[in-house]
Amino acid sequence: MIKYLFFIFLFCISNVYAYERVHIAVSSNFIEPLDLIKKQFLKKNKIIITTSKGSTAKLFSQIINNAPIDIFLSADQLTIKKLPDNKKIQGSEFTYAIGKLVIFSKSKILKQLKLGKFLNQKLSNKIVIGNPKFSPYGLASKQVLESLGIWSLFKNKIILASNINQVSSFIYSGNADLGIISNSDKLKLKKYEFGYFKEIPQNLYLPIKQDVILLENARNNNKAKLFFNFLKSKDTKKIIKSFGYGVTD
Repeated sequence: MIKYLFFIFLFCISNVYAYERVHIAVSSNFIEPLDLIKKQFLKKNKIIITTSKGSTAKLFSQIINNAPIDIFLSADQLTIKKLPDNKKIQGSEFTYAIGKLVIFSKSKILKQLKLGKFLNQKLSNKIVIGNPKFSPYGLASKQVLESLGIWSLFKNKIILASNINQVSSFIYSGNADLGIISNSDKLKLKKYEFGYFKEIPQNLYLPIKQDVILLENARNNNKAKLFFNFLKSKDTKKIIKSFGYGVTD
């Protein structure tokens, strides 16, 4: 009996290790959509997928320092371009999502009130944005305040979150009154019926085009290539749009 169970154990272990493995690095803002995309993919594919999550800058550093990552879902395009040629498969990158920004406030926002006027009324309040040095969404948030001519007025009252997901956490916990968040976070917060939102015109910031690339580590990994191509599928685009992102045709 013991011998039989031992062989069953070996069989199970060998099957697990027979699966190809794919390691994905994903920017913080896209964790939930990726989880759903993985779930869809795994319905038809026997594969082990592991993920590294964090700011785009942090993930970039991991790749540069030889982390065994196959696919990199960045929150921008520039970081992909900065990757050394020996770290990426040239020409594989494409835009998988286009991010949008909204204002998130604890106090009510009158619909007819223009964004610039609303923010000028809030100059005595603290505002949270992603850190522009590390977060592409934070950089876009800074561009919004600069375009409205109020960056310098808010400058000493800005709280910098390490990534865009943390912005709503600061407000939700009461550490700040308003912030600039991603549209995908807005959809999540609406479920809790907390706070008020106002869309930010897209002419106030450069398009937040999020690119993905197949890394050199995946050159001989067929399952990684299969998942990479799945990111271009209609099913995947449908999921991405459901989280409040734009997609390319």
